[in-house]
Amino acid sequence: MKVVCWLLTGFIGLSLTTAAGAWEQGDRSNYNNKMALLGVLLEGAKERAQARGDIETLCLLLSIGKDVTTSYVNVAPNNQQINQRLVEMNNDLDRCLSILQKTAFKP
Repeated sequence: MKVVCWLLTGFIGLSLTTAAGAWEQGDRSNYNNKMALLGVLLEGAKERAQARGDIETLCLLLSIGKDVTTSYVNVAPNNQQINQRLVEMNNDLDRCLSILQKTAFKP
């Protein structure tokens, strides 16, 4: 799925665009660590969704990623790269929830 690709791609060459204090760098490091772990979990959830139709777990993990990113955006609202990532995460979550809703109503 597109989500995993851009999550993992985002970590390569990811750099701060503004000067940051030590606490901001610590926040960014914590965010990167959480998202790296989440990326691994998302890959497994993607495979389960494709193999067994487990869309719920995929949507749950996408929601967690969105919440983590929202928290980071609240700390660093001027980081355009993370703001754009949040927009994309919202789109991915909306699509996942839409698929989940459609499959829930199938007889």
